[in-house]
Amino acid sequence: MVKIPFHLLNIFGERRMGGCPVVICETTKRPDPAVAQRLAYQFCAPETGFLETRSQSWTAYTPQLALPYSTAVALGASSIAAQIAIGAPTIGYKKNDLWWVQTPAGHARAAQVDNLALAAALGLNPADLSGPLLWIDSDFTQLVIPLRARQHVLQVAPRLDLLMSALGNPHQLLQIALWSNDGEVLTLRAFTADPFHLQEDFGAGSAAAAIGHWFIANGNTPPFSFRIEQGHTIHRRISPLSVLYLDVDAQRRVAIGGRVWQLGGGELEVDGI
Repeated sequence: MVKIPFHLLNIFGERRMGGCPVVICETTKRPDPAVAQRLAYQFCAPETGFLETRSQSWTAYTPQLALPYSTAVALGASSIAAQIAIGAPTIGYKKNDLWWVQTPAGHARAAQVDNLALAAALGLNPADLSGPLLWIDSDFTQLVIPLRARQHVLQVAPRLDLLMSALGNPHQLLQIALWSNDGEVLTLRAFTADPFHLQEDFGAGSAAAAIGHWFIANGNTPPFSFRIEQGHTIHRRISPLSVLYLDVDAQRRVAIGGRVWQLGGGELEVDGI
């Protein structure tokens, strides 16, 4: 029987009880993936991370699957690593009141999509689409879709069957980031889809990073930064608004920042980790 400390965090919340809940577990070695997945299912948080306290390596899971990368878990693991003083920080860093992580490098490629079909799949008019649509290959492959106005982002109502048809019925997990900007503030919605299910994501740091790569690919000269707001259309009892910060430095490195609040924690006794 192994005892595992765990921490319940709020990532990207401007207030203590907003943002995206994330669980970070401290482990002395990388957990067995099957055990980690079962624990993530039991926690039932949007994302659960496992921080290996000697190397500061970490893994991330949703209740149903392992993630190749998670900005929210990286930020949470950074704050816990600093709190328990396990050596020089290697995951992220704190600046003023925000935690920051550098995100994986991204590569852009043009999306060969019929705008009429895509707009219909999103419940929009073709004129609502703005700028080039790009696939951004980073930690995930995401389709980045700029829209003309904040209202267009808020009124998106995707239909899974039409979306899959418009994108050529991909067999892999599909990530979509839709956004508009009003000066230095962006409004973001992010969706994950497969051939059978579609859900709106919350606290989507990877989508925010993909937007940074979109700006670079479209000739915007860094450095530049944005405040990104997400969650307006995800209805929960507690305000779900997430606030993320995107920063692209002169070397074209993309960083995502946000506030990290510790809400509570405890200790588990687990077999076989």
